[in-house]
Amino acid sequence: MKLTLDWNCVIEAENNQPQAHSLQRLVESHRSGSVDVALLGASASENTREKRLPSTFHHFQMKIEDLGWSDLPIVPMPCVIGLTYIGRSFIVGDADLFKRDVNAIWEVIAPNVPRAPRDIASNWEESKDIGSEDLARWRNVWCDVMSAYSHIKADRDVFVTNNTRDFQSKSTPLSKLGMKRICTPDEAVNLVR
Repeated sequence: MKLTLDWNCVIEAENNQPQAHSLQRLVESHRSGSVDVALLGASASENTREKRLPSTFHHFQMKIEDLGWSDLPIVPMPCVIGLTYIGRSFIVGDADLFKRDVNAIWEVIAPNVPRAPRDIASNWEESKDIGSEDLARWRNVWCDVMSAYSHIKADRDVFVTNNTRDFQSKSTPLSKLGMKRICTPDEAVNLVR
């Protein structure tokens, strides 16, 4: 069984929140070889506490190292200029299919959020910093969509998150797009027993 931990799982473990123990049990199950637990490359593009895009992949690596999870594999993500890191993402083969798949996921997760940052404000300029604080909400949605896309394209079995608003509450339409199962860390522990 292949489990994917999203960024919320990293935060849960980092802050020693209620389901941190379950996450550690999942990591231990990975290390014992009973399940395959991986992190998302899309997590490296998640907003910092300052609501900015991290300038390098190193920010993500340090968090993972601090948790003692650097041995977990990374689910690759598609390369998107300005939002991903060179050498840490893959080039999409069929751009039209990629756009259709991403739009379908976006429509489920955040139908009221524009797909492109230029659609957020009438005064958008192409030179605007995509990593800026005022685009933090848009980037958060983008990361959720890329996380789902990456998980589906990697043909993984269980998406583990405590983001009930964007994932669990929309599990039925997301399952039609290829997300086989979505559960919390506590549910995932029970699933792999």
